[in-house]
Amino acid sequence: MRDLIEFRAAIADAVFAFARREGFVEVDTPEITPGTGACENVPTVFRLDFLGRLQFLRQTAQLDLEVAVIRWGIPRLITRGRSFRAEPRADGRHLCEFLLIEAEARDWELKDLVAHEQRLVRWVIETALEHPALPEGRRSRLEHDLRTFHVISYAEAIRMLDKPWGEDLSAADEARLTERLGIVSVVRYPREIKFFNMLDTRGDGAATVECCDLLLPFAGETFGSSAREYDVTILRQKLLTSSMYRQLLDAGGAPDVFEPYIRLLERNPVRRAGYGLGFDRLIQYLWGAADVRSVIPFPVDARYGLSYAAVS
Repeated sequence: MRDLIEFRAAIADAVFAFARREGFVEVDTPEITPGTGACENVPTVFRLDFLGRLQFLRQTAQLDLEVAVIRWGIPRLITRGRSFRAEPRADGRHLCEFLLIEAEARDWELKDLVAHEQRLVRWVIETALEHPALPEGRRSRLEHDLRTFHVISYAEAIRMLDKPWGEDLSAADEARLTERLGIVSVVRYPREIKFFNMLDTRGDGAATVECCDLLLPFAGETFGSSAREYDVTILRQKLLTSSMYRQLLDAGGAPDVFEPYIRLLERNPVRRAGYGLGFDRLIQYLWGAADVRSVIPFPVDARYGLSYAAVS
């Protein structure tokens, strides 16, 4: 376990060293939010009843980062924090709590995100290859993966998988893609299965958004990212018709919780893009672990909300 802890620390340092090199400034963001704190799956939020007001433990700091980039004029921001998910059960892929690293950049498009994420993965692979704790047998695979980056569209992915349009990719689907391609960025998913503020693809009539899921062997989706919608008319319409918004209202959330965000964009239609990096899945990939819980020093038992270390 000591080797793993030191390895995790080295990779975290590498991620933020890379971010600083690319001009990102680290900022702290709230862990409790009056919004859902979720980008897609409201039923998994942890609810807090604080003095009669419904609050949530954060699942993502995305909207906070967007507001900060727009309001304060800092072109690139990055944050790290806990993401809390009320998963029905923890398993080899899903956790109730994990480290999420998120970044937002002004004037970026989808191509900028894809290139940045691939540079970051290369950087951390090179860091891992130099670390003495890297498990035996991983070196040759990581060296191979440095030469196997791919970018495919969602449309290409479902053709490979023989799946219908509009269906999200499962963990098994992601595993099949990485077995075939290695490290792969899947771009432009259908808008109906993604968060309301992802930028609609312009110009070709496709019902897609400018997003990317970067898939890694063992771990599957490790980065989730997108360019953000800057047209407020489109943004408001997508919000009000989204399943996330309906779920929020059903959960007792305030119907106007996103209004300050939308009003800010009315005055500042800033083009921007950002990503969320599931740090534990990144370690899972680098370490070559079949189960994400095996690379976490204090994995949470979803039945009781206690770390195994606390009860062992």
